[in-house]
Amino acid sequence: MIRQNKFNFSLAALILMGLPLLWIGILLFTSSINFDPEASKDVFRFSLQLHFGETKWWYLMINLGAIFFPFVLSFDKKVHFYKKWKFLFPGIAVNAALFITWDIIFTNAGIWGFNDRYVNFIILGLPLGEWLFFLTVPYACVFVHECLLCYFKSDPFKKFDKAILITLIVLFAGMGLINIFKAYTAWTFLLSAAFLILHLLFIPNTYRTRFYIAYFVSLIPFTLINGILTGGYNEEPVVIYNNSHNLTSLIGFRFFSIPFDDFIYVFLMMLITVTVYEYLRRKNKTVPQE
Repeated sequence: MIRQNKFNFSLAALILMGLPLLWIGILLFTSSINFDPEASKDVFRFSLQLHFGETKWWYLMINLGAIFFPFVLSFDKKVHFYKKWKFLFPGIAVNAALFITWDIIFTNAGIWGFNDRYVNFIILGLPLGEWLFFLTVPYACVFVHECLLCYFKSDPFKKFDKAILITLIVLFAGMGLINIFKAYTAWTFLLSAAFLILHLLFIPNTYRTRFYIAYFVSLIPFTLINGILTGGYNEEPVVIYNNSHNLTSLIGFRFFSIPFDDFIYVFLMMLITVTVYEYLRRKNKTVPQE
């Protein structure tokens, strides 16, 4: 159980909900960004091209593909993931509130944008597919996490928990501070470090080291989906990044078509969702503990 005497989850959630107010400060040094979407469409492309995706429905189709198998397999007789939706969707809601606010600010600031060729139904500056992204991807990632908990009982990294946590905090904080004027890099790494500090101080390792395994397993479908979004399989990318504000400008290349920052971004998105999910799930004594 979470250490209730030191950690009030509601208070922490309130603090996290207030973080978007800090992100507004990004606009102080991003308001004059020169973002050329056309120049940013030049990314690595695989020889296999998904020509059927050259449509304004493409982002919505990507979301459908991302959630299809996790949703169908949610009714697996061993996992029974559908019975745990009441713990999952509050986590997704907290995650979406944070990341959509972040998304709107960055889109308006020119840190990234969306290709009109592949999107429709714009809401608050974001296409509908982007809104659904914060439902489908966290759902799929937590599904992987729950499957691994159900099918693999061992925790081979448990004794290394503190060492892993401290190492990640130092690496993430260092990377964020070194790249403080690259908005995407700085805020992705610094917020990840901050959330890991919260884990270090207040949340015991009842699932964390097994979460790391789920994260790396999730990177397989995430890399495929994000490779499509960033233009690896289409004539142009769906999501267009301003490379001056991510690690591409520092190291000179991406992971194929994907900015390296995206892998830490999904780490934070997945960890926030899993943290809320596990808190609610373990708080409910009627749900068996693995």
